[in-house]
Amino acid sequence: MDISKPVRTGAPEQGSSLIDPIRRALESKDIEAFAGLYAEGAVFEEMSSLNPPAHPLVREGREAILEHFQNTILRDPISGWARHLQSAEIVDAIETDEALAFTEVRTYAAGDKVVAQHLAHKRQGRIERDRVVVAWDAD
Repeated sequence: MDISKPVRTGAPEQGSSLIDPIRRALESKDIEAFAGLYAEGAVFEEMSSLNPPAHPLVREGREAILEHFQNTILRDPISGWARHLQSAEIVDAIETDEALAFTEVRTYAAGDKVVAQHLAHKRQGRIERDRVVVAWDAD
């Protein structure tokens, strides 16, 4: 990342920002739209208490990433039970021409929260590689 380039958030030059479409997809709970921002051959890597750094969960391809989102955002990762997503938002975001980082906070109807910190590389206006660290309430 070239630190001499200005850091951008919000709506920079036309067509170059992914933060706003990600924000809209998450806030509207549109999992398909969120996954649609990934490149066809994108790589998604997740680290959490279930998937430690030595053995991260890796999904390759937009369809596999969509399936992962459907199985983790809308389901409990341990029990597999469906969960009602009450809200999802981006609380911090930074974006350059080559990369973006954002913090996603999801709140469920039961009151539990999930925080996901994304660090992603972009190519041709889509997410090419996304490395995510996830933490959630234990109870």
